[in-house]
Amino acid sequence: MEKNGNSAIWSPGELIYSSGSESTEAYLIKQGYVNLETSDGFKLNRLGIGEIFGETSLLLGTKRTVTAKACDQKVIANIIPKDYFKKLQQTDVILNAIIRKTQLRLMESNKKSNQLANEVSELLSSIKDHGHEEDELATRIKKLRKKVSEINAAASD
Repeated sequence: MEKNGNSAIWSPGELIYSSGSESTEAYLIKQGYVNLETSDGFKLNRLGIGEIFGETSLLLGTKRTVTAKACDQKVIANIIPKDYFKKLQQTDVILNAIIRKTQLRLMESNKKSNQLANEVSELLSSIKDHGHEEDELATRIKKLRKKVSEINAAASD
């Protein structure tokens, strides 16, 4: 990363931060795209111009919950310092509560999406290996469909 005043610049494909790392700032994208991934490498989202990332851990006082990487072009983003979020939390309690709840729901949705992706990968592997009976595969697919419904229901609350 290269810093230029209150902006950060990343090269194509560069790691911005890793899941589990300490959080000191968030970013507002001015140019380029950023992929957000789980620690297992499952792509959760692609963010672009005008979108913020890195704010969840600052709002919740946690370590980073996802990995952020620059996509296939240079990324330029404004740096939003940790103090900005501290001021927000102190000045508008209701807004802070709404944002906090939304972030917690997002984290849970990301976790479930990652679990689901892992289960789908396991299912595809077992289909390729022909190691499972048809009834067992049907049961696993039914369970996956139920989980997808649960994730969709939670996201629409």
